Amino acid sequence: MPEWLEFEELVGRWWHRWASSATSYRVHAEAAVTFESLRDSLAVYFRALGGPAGVTLTTARAAGKTHRLSWRQRLGMDQEHMELARLDGEHLVLPQRNALFAASENNRRLYFWQTAFTAYGHLPPATADPLQRDLLYLAASTRALAALQRDFPGWRPRYADMAAQLIHLRPSRRLPPAEDAVERVIRHLLGEDLRLDDRAGSMLRAVTDDPGSIREFRAPAGYRPPLPVPLWPTLDPGTAPDEERAADDEETDGEATEIGEQMFRASRRRLDQTERDDPLMLNPFEKIISWAEMVNVNRPVDDDEEEDARQAAEGLDELTISKHRKKAATRLKMGLEIASEAIPESSLRAGVTWPEWHYGRRRYLPDFCAVQELEPALADEDWSPDADTRARIRHVRRQFQALRPHRELLRAQLDGDELDMDAVVRMVTERAAGHSGSDRIYATWRDTSRDLAVATLVDVSLSTDSWLDDRRVIDIEREALLVLANGIDACGDEQAVYSFTSHRRKRVEITPLKRFEEAMDRNIERRIAALEPGRYTRMGTAIRHVAAELAERSNRHRLLLVLTDGKPNDTDHYEGRYAIEDTRMAVREARRKELVVFGVTIDTHARQYFPLIFGRSGYAIVPRASALSRALPAIYRQLVQR
Repeated sequence: MPEWLEFEELVGRWWHRWASSATSYRVHAEAAVTFESLRDSLAVYFRALGGPAGVTLTTARAAGKTHRLSWRQRLGMDQEHMELARLDGEHLVLPQRNALFAASENNRRLYFWQTAFTAYGHLPPATADPLQRDLLYLAASTRALAALQRDFPGWRPRYADMAAQLIHLRPSRRLPPAEDAVERVIRHLLGEDLRLDDRAGSMLRAVTDDPGSIREFRAPAGYRPPLPVPLWPTLDPGTAPDEERAADDEETDGEATEIGEQMFRASRRRLDQTERDDPLMLNPFEKIISWAEMVNVNRPVDDDEEEDARQAAEGLDELTISKHRKKAATRLKMGLEIASEAIPESSLRAGVTWPEWHYGRRRYLPDFCAVQELEPALADEDWSPDADTRARIRHVRRQFQALRPHRELLRAQLDGDELDMDAVVRMVTERAAGHSGSDRIYATWRDTSRDLAVATLVDVSLSTDSWLDDRRVIDIEREALLVLANGIDACGDEQAVYSFTSHRRKRVEITPLKRFEEAMDRNIERRIAALEPGRYTRMGTAIRHVAAELAERSNRHRLLLVLTDGKPNDTDHYEGRYAIEDTRMAVREARRKELVVFGVTIDTHARQYFPLIFGRSGYAIVPRASALSRALPAIYRQLVQR
């Protein structure tokens, strides 16, 4: 049957398109500006205005807002989903695109305004009353607005222009008295000249002059918050982590499909129902749009298509993370904002422990992480590098032999092994001209040496089991390590090689693949060839441990080279900004020990966090993983020739 004859479906599609497409703010798609086009500029701008160094910029997913809807919106939705800017403890979250204004220049300016506003924002006090919460948010926004315009007067006319346009873009709706008073306060703060009744006037005085009196207001029954103001981003309490999670995460096999760089709100719960055999009952009268966030009944866990799982994830406001006894065939990779949990204060009693930096409390947690040194495994006796790797090793060894220490002739010395004939001629000429002439007429030979010790620390976490450029990351790392280690051996520098992985703070595993006193031989190559993916990446602890061993070397120059494929993370609280700040502090500690620390990564998104960890001129990002074995020797040559 032709599609146009299916009358019910045709009318249904038209109705759905009409009812669900109603938005409170008109979308000017022709003038839209995307976050990706401004990402780097916004990051620099945020730091320049004093934004926290450990905060990363990312995009917002549309989140449901509970403001009062128009009658047309109520036909198609319970909540309006909007992309809004906000700052939490770890991320500056900005809309994927700004299309609020009719002119693209204003939408571009809106991105920079939202970034500046969050850098100056203040977290409003917490309260359970929704009306007080809204008024406290307006008071905090007013203070941030005043501070920003005081320090940067150039923003005043630009903000006034955007605010004037926003007044006309905000819909006029019939609202209950309390909500109408809040809306009038918002319009007044945006610059609209309108009459305020007693209720709205008292709210405005509390917001601008006496925030303490906000506690006197009480929300009436059925109160709903106002329509969000895109010019005033919100500040969330953050996701500063808390106590260790109760259950260990199971290891997973296979490859995850990346969903993009959006941040998904998530919570952890125990919800494993794969083994339940009781029947499922659904209420058929519920709206389809209110689909539950978790429907995991007794069913096979290998039946989800990748696209179905992706669409399901994108359709939920919040994801629930739960441990299951079965492994799913479909896996998605995504960024999560997970609710706060308490970090324990207890120290560990183990052989080797290291502190961890808590950026929120600005102090160390003593004896917090335990390190276990493992014996390295060996590849099979008949193992040997493939032909391409052998050729690359020979090529790099020849290149690095030019870096070996050599004898150099020091001229114009006071004494030495032989006469410096140029200096002698110069002295005789000067004396013939009536001058005294220099006595520095000797030359001597001296052996040169960099006196360098280098420790290479390589990340072998679970993510190295993924594939890049048609090869596993762990295979790329093995090849690059083999090539680099042979090159360093050829130039005569002292070296050690370590791998690391972790599973929570009680088990950070470090494997010495080559110690300083060991010769670079076939056994070392077999150890490198036997590397396999581990679990997670508690990078700060690994850097502290290896840096301590390197600091004991008596060499004049000491280099710590860190090779990784992604962000530091673990299955407890060690993730996001917390993990980045701890790793950053571990690098600073190593540099205070007069070590040179340099990071190398093949993570294509590393520009968001790698400079924060290793600092300017302290890192290199290899854009193509397959080029790592060629890039590492080149990076090393540049470092030793500085």
